[in-house]
Amino acid sequence: GPWGRCMGDECGPGGIQTRAVWCAHVEGWTTLHTNCKQPERPNNQQNCFRICDWHKELYDWRLGPWNQCQPVISKTLEKPLECVKGEEGVQVREITCIQKGKNIPAEDIICEYFEPKPLLEQACLIPCQQDCIVSEFSAWSECSKTCGNGLQHRARHVVAPPQFGGSGCPNLTEFQLCQSGPCEAEESMYSLHVGPWSTCSMPHSRQARRENERIEDFPEFKEESLKLVHTKFGEHHTSKQHRIVIGLNIKLPWCEGNDGKNYLITFCQQEKLPLTFQSCVITKECQVSEWSEWSPCSKTCYDTVSPKGARVRTRTIRQFPLGSEKECPELEETEACVSQGDGIAPCATYGWRTTEWTECRVDPLLSQQDKRRGNQTALCGGGVQTREVYCVQEIPECIRSSLKTASKPVDLKLCSGPIPNTTQLCHIPCPIECEVSAWSAWGPCTYENCNDQQGKKGFKLRKRRIANEPTGGSGGTGNCPHLLEAIPCEEPSCYEWKAVRLGDCEPDNGKECGPGTQVQEVVCINSDGEGVDRQLCRDAIFPIPVACDAPCPKDCVLSMWSSWSSCSHTCSGKTTEGKQIRARSILAYAGEEGKKCRARCPNSSALQEMRSCNEHPCTVYHWQTGPWGQCVEDTSVSSFNTTTAWNGEASCSVGMQTRKVICVRVNVGQVGPKKCPESLRPETVRPCLLPCRKDCIVTPYSDWTTCPSSCKEGDSGVRKQSRHRVIIQLPANGGRDCMDPLYEEKACEAPQLCQSYRWKTHKWRRCQIVPWSVQQGSPGVQEGCGPGRQARAITCRKQDGGQAGIHECLRYAGPVPALTQVCQIPCQDDCQFTSWSKFSSCNGDCGAVRTRKRTIVGKSKKKEKCKNSHLYPLIETQYCPCDKYNAQPVGNWSDCILPEGKVEVLLGMKVQGDIKECGQGYRYQAMACYDQNGRLVETSRCNSHG
Repeated sequence: GPWGRCMGDECGPGGIQTRAVWCAHVEGWTTLHTNCKQPERPNNQQNCFRICDWHKELYDWRLGPWNQCQPVISKTLEKPLECVKGEEGVQVREITCIQKGKNIPAEDIICEYFEPKPLLEQACLIPCQQDCIVSEFSAWSECSKTCGNGLQHRARHVVAPPQFGGSGCPNLTEFQLCQSGPCEAEESMYSLHVGPWSTCSMPHSRQARRENERIEDFPEFKEESLKLVHTKFGEHHTSKQHRIVIGLNIKLPWCEGNDGKNYLITFCQQEKLPLTFQSCVITKECQVSEWSEWSPCSKTCYDTVSPKGARVRTRTIRQFPLGSEKECPELEETEACVSQGDGIAPCATYGWRTTEWTECRVDPLLSQQDKRRGNQTALCGGGVQTREVYCVQEIPECIRSSLKTASKPVDLKLCSGPIPNTTQLCHIPCPIECEVSAWSAWGPCTYENCNDQQGKKGFKLRKRRIANEPTGGSGGTGNCPHLLEAIPCEEPSCYEWKAVRLGDCEPDNGKECGPGTQVQEVVCINSDGEGVDRQLCRDAIFPIPVACDAPCPKDCVLSMWSSWSSCSHTCSGKTTEGKQIRARSILAYAGEEGKKCRARCPNSSALQEMRSCNEHPCTVYHWQTGPWGQCVEDTSVSSFNTTTAWNGEASCSVGMQTRKVICVRVNVGQVGPKKCPESLRPETVRPCLLPCRKDCIVTPYSDWTTCPSSCKEGDSGVRKQSRHRVIIQLPANGGRDCMDPLYEEKACEAPQLCQSYRWKTHKWRRCQIVPWSVQQGSPGVQEGCGPGRQARAITCRKQDGGQAGIHECLRYAGPVPALTQVCQIPCQDDCQFTSWSKFSSCNGDCGAVRTRKRTIVGKSKKKEKCKNSHLYPLIETQYCPCDKYNAQPVGNWSDCILPEGKVEVLLGMKVQGDIKECGQGYRYQAMACYDQNGRLVETSRCNSHG
């Protein structure tokens, strides 16, 4: 059956719930338990979590995020042909009941006790698929050839990218053949062929002749005509292996006739001769030194349980890579290690320690309103205890016993294993109010001391008792009212007769029925109501027989009179007399004709009697006690060895408690002590056990935390180190308080300046062009000008400008700056400009731009073509780098497109006539730029940061 309600006395996991378990036939009807296998019988009882109202502050629902909207699959409804408003769907989420403080999952029933479980799913709308939208194609570009067959292209851009599963974007570029007109030149009898680029090397005339002897005349040039440009990397890289050497790439052209024979190069069209030489950088691969020896293991002790240490070895760069695509290998290698050997000490072990639990407190679980109420009344019920957990180094037992101080705390990271709980539920018993019985009847007038019967005055006493087991106060009865009251009286006696039972009604004169008497069975009692020897009551008045009426056969049978009720007179009333009542009832009608004799029974008024009373003249006295005072040391009693007090705590000495005792007259107040019975006066002094003093005990200070060994860039704050200690015993019972601070900190020594590194680039060297002896004879070239390559030196510097090794910059300074670049020595007809200035600074905003400038120099100022800002811009503008923009490819790759103006004719291709475009080209793919909101923006915003 289902589990029943969780029952128990305490809140939390200590509850019990039960369920019914019975044996059933497979067809459903119930049968005997013996028909089922007893080992397979399910439990009918289990532990459970009993939920109380204050658990609401500890547990709550944790709502997970809604997942993606999923379509609702319906077999009866067909999917509409066209999506208009979207498709209905459902999205779900995870909901877990958690304990707030520890963030651990709990049973759902705990959270459901206070709040229903939120919805696990909800309806949603799946937007319609949005296909990619592109613009119209642009106009066709101009034909790439002024005569013969060429290519022209057109493009379009993405207006809106595809969303929600829409179709992708179509091709964004298109190409087609074009023909501006037939070429007028006649077909040549000769065709020009060009070989591949040679490897970069120093120019040498003999080497050039060996590479191709078919060249009839190739100008010579000497090595001295091309100056060597070298760069030193760092102060210790001075060998020739680190020089940057600019060499020469060449292509070997030859002229071939229609008959397949080679002819002089002059037979081919000289104006169509492609570029056959260029400056280049001689390639050098990276070279590194041998590995250094392994460094010592970082772990200096032996332990197979804790994590291993590490050791490192390094190597340096001997040859920096130049013109090579291969990067240098790793310069540092690390591997795990464990120190071993006879001289290696075992590693220290660490364990968790806990302080004492604090007193049980209810207020952390209360709301603010409940806390204000708790300030006025004592809090009780379910509460929380806390303690502190710290980590210490384990010490062998033989050494620990000789130590007089506790172990000092260490870093928590050194301890492994589960951390002990820092909180636990507890219970503060609620106080039980004292309940007393009703007052007993007033006793006889007795002497205050029957052993010393002086005078003719005594006291009547009445008592009441404690009806429960109250808590709180001193001895558990401090909150109870007085239990004894006394009234002064005349002619006291210490003993009297007390009737315990009435005998049978004996009719007078030996008759069978009618008036008679009942003899009382009595005992002798003292003033405390205790039975004593009958001889002590010899002077007391013996109770007289009680008149009665024995029923005749046809008489009405009545019960005995009840006892007289207590006197209704109270001292607070205005009257001086009270009333007492007693009653009896009709038991049966005697005789065979009992019901006919009903008239013989008395009426209802005769079944009740009333009499006036005034038992005492409202002069009631009692002793009133105040609360017991604090237990203080009694100097008259010597201290003794530690014992165990009634509450289980160790006690170290006998103390003394006192209280105030006064005589009080009811409804009047304090009177003289002689008005109350002196023999019944409560004690004003009693011994007590003093609990042992507990001094505050703290651990020694932990070691100072280490100051940061490595500096942090941009960290200008004051660095501090601290140490702490833990209270393991709180002061109690007048013990020494915790006076010293538990936490100390001090400033670290001035940290070393953060060392950073940077590449320092030196000026570009003179632009090196191919020597004129090589260029001479080539069409369209001029001596002393044209394209070339230039190099520069780079060094590694510290932030303060000091020299540093190249490996420091390789690790910390980012990519290596370019060592060489293409350059141009302008010819007389070329436009000449100054170098571009540095880009202006950015203000950090994503929409900002930066610019750089250059100016026209020399005779170029007078040339109109140099003033054309479209061909030769003097200002360049670009958006500042911004991480908020994101470039994504859109569409397909284009066809292969040759670079404009760099068509190279390969083997077997004719110079004149219909020239097919082929060779090394590029494919293009459109890139769209998006901002942080996914909206399209200008492509230049993404170009600004790569």
